[in-house]
Amino acid sequence: MRKELLEILVEEYSMEVFLRKLLPTILPEDFILGQNCFIRTHEGKGHLLKSIPKKSRAFKNFPWPVRLLIVHDQDSNNCIELKRKIVDLVRDNNLTIPLLVRIPCHELENWYLGDLKAIAKLYPESRADTYMNKAKYRNVDLLNGSEEIEKFSKNFTKTSCAKNIFQFMKMDVNTSNSFNQFVSGLAKFLN
Repeated sequence: MRKELLEILVEEYSMEVFLRKLLPTILPEDFILGQNCFIRTHEGKGHLLKSIPKKSRAFKNFPWPVRLLIVHDQDSNNCIELKRKIVDLVRDNNLTIPLLVRIPCHELENWYLGDLKAIAKLYPESRADTYMNKAKYRNVDLLNGSEEIEKFSKNFTKTSCAKNIFQFMKMDVNTSNSFNQFVSGLAKFLN
């Protein structure tokens, strides 16, 4: 196990649930959830942003070096401005912590839309895989993810989907650029 911590700050519970499925498949083997890799869930965007300065200062006093990953949905924000704001909140309080900020475009559910076959397997009534060649789904990061999945299935809830969709996802065919940037960026950040 690496003598280093990975602290992950997320804005909501569904992101934590999804990351608990995804991370064991992409983290280097010397990062283990619950041992030296921790997901800190917040009660929405405001709570996350408010907590960043305090946590950034506190990480300077940890007994092991800390790497910080912050995941914040884009929603209707300008991605570049939002990322700059988050980086500034950290850097104003901790200049040296290794930092990676990832902004799911527009939200976590867009990552699922990048694999319509997975949605179809989770929600068979949706027939979501039949939409793969439709122009609307060529750039899934431009859509409102949760609204689109709600159209596919009345059984959709953010938490249930986060718990169950990963078993059907194929990362190598995911068309969400935002998802792929998250995966590749985290690999570079931790090596």
